[in-house]
Parts: sequence; structure tokens; C-alpha cells
Amino acid sequence: MAFLIDSDKCIGCGACAFVCLFDVPVPTDENKLKYIIDIKNCLGCGQCEDVCPNNAIFPAPGHKRIAKVFIDQDKCIGCSICARVCVTKAPQGKVREPFTIDQSKCIQCGLCAAKCKHEAIIVEYLD
Repeated sequence: MAFLIDSDKCIGCGACAFVCLFDVPVPTDENKLKYIIDIKNCLGCGQCEDVCPNNAIFPAPGHKRIAKVFIDQDKCIGCSICARVCVTKAPQGKVREPFTIDQSKCIQCGLCAAKCKHEAIIVEYLD
């Protein structure tokens, strides 16, 4: 669940930094001629890959892009942690009742799954 930037292809446009809700792509220097991604901070949503005009961004080796995130209704206890950490407010529901993911809002970043203490959030990956 992480992406990298090919520095030979990066043109320094900053589109990746603009769309990243987590401020992961950063300039390599003060002139902003190239950008890098620290894979330890990248959640793997792929928003940056989608907007890169020069196809310089790709999944890190051994990582796959998230296809879909959903909540197992049998495991969800309605704690609302997923809703509190989601930057797009995709998890919907009432406290103490199972939540669901509004797929129209979900950016497939996986942050909710990483924070869920009950393993109720399922992440499916692209092949």
C-alpha cells in the first residue's frame, strides 16, 4: 500500500502533493524541481498516481493498490473510530451499530482499516 516516484520522470509539477490528503509527496529541495514519497508514510490510495501527468508514480515493489474497502457487519461494534479518522467521511453509521462505507466518498487509502481495533474493515487489492 505505498507508491514511489521515478525521479527521472518527475517534472516537479506538484500535482501529487496537491491531491494527497496526507501530505506525503514532498519536494526534494526548496526549488520544488522533483518530488519524493516516503513509503513509510504513504497509505497507498493512489490519488497521486491518477493525477501524475508524466506517469512517474507507481506502486512500490511488493505493494498493491487498494481496490475496495468495506466493513464486515458481523465484526463491527460501532465504535466509530473509522469515521473519526477518515478524511473524506466515508464511514457512515451510528455509534454502537455497524457502520458502512460510502463508496462514493472512499478514496481507498486504508487508514480506517489500519486504525480498526476489531479487524472489521476488509481491504481488497487489485491483482
